[in-house]
Amino acid sequence: MRFVAILLDTGRELLYRRTLVVYFGIVTLVLLFFALALRTDVADGVIASLSVAGMQGSASQHGFRLGDDAAGTGMGGLTAEGLVRYVQLGAALFLFPLAILMSVFATASLVPRMLEKGAIDLLLSRPVTGTALLLARYAGGLLTASLNILYFTFGLAAILALKTGVWNGGFVLSGLLMSLFFACLLAFMVLIGVLSGSTSVSIMLAAALFFASLVVRLPHANRDWPLLITSRAARFLAQATVETLYHALPQSYDFVRSAVALIRHEGDVAWGALLGSAASGAAALAAAVVYFSRKDY
Repeated sequence: MRFVAILLDTGRELLYRRTLVVYFGIVTLVLLFFALALRTDVADGVIASLSVAGMQGSASQHGFRLGDDAAGTGMGGLTAEGLVRYVQLGAALFLFPLAILMSVFATASLVPRMLEKGAIDLLLSRPVTGTALLLARYAGGLLTASLNILYFTFGLAAILALKTGVWNGGFVLSGLLMSLFFACLLAFMVLIGVLSGSTSVSIMLAAALFFASLVVRLPHANRDWPLLITSRAARFLAQATVETLYHALPQSYDFVRSAVALIRHEGDVAWGALLGSAASGAAALAAAVVYFSRKDY
């Protein structure tokens, strides 16, 4: 019960700072845009006509167009299922990263604010262990961010289902996958917050971890790159650094690729990379708990 009480306090804190409200409002505006601006006419599973915010759409093998010049050119046999997948793939590639970024901003201050003088004294005066306190803060941040991500994915899937008659559950599952990615990233943010006590440092290093995982993925996927380094010692050191970072950080690229695979129903989910990311996140959270429990505040 004490754990739940701290978790609820975390949610109230986010509401008080309006962070969660702003996050929820942005997601709601995006969903309202799709609900009000997108109009479709479906016949036998094929899109007969489509408009977005009053602009007529057309589709062909060369792509999709919106505007007055597209009127009357037809939809090129675009199926309702194809339209739903195209929209959801676009959301996965462009809106998922934005959702993760907003989640980082919404939760980055949870640990640093907790460590402020006065706040930490009040929290530790309660009959609760340091481990339970930190884990409750982590769970509260993860729950609020995940609910917003799932609100967006389920809401968009439902809107497109009403517009086209096609329900793609893979998009909702991709939202669960991105929630898992944020769980891994948040664990590192908690560790950084405990070590630095700074919100700005937590945000900057979270962004650095995200992009570093993308950068090291390129040489990891290309096994011949060490041959570009002539020195054996330098080659070994560079390769060891790349592989260590690749396996130690949340693997951003593999999460996005797996989300795309779920949306397209391809089944090509990188379970090894996802489980490895979960393990690295768990290790970061465990390190944060150990440091927090042993430090005298």
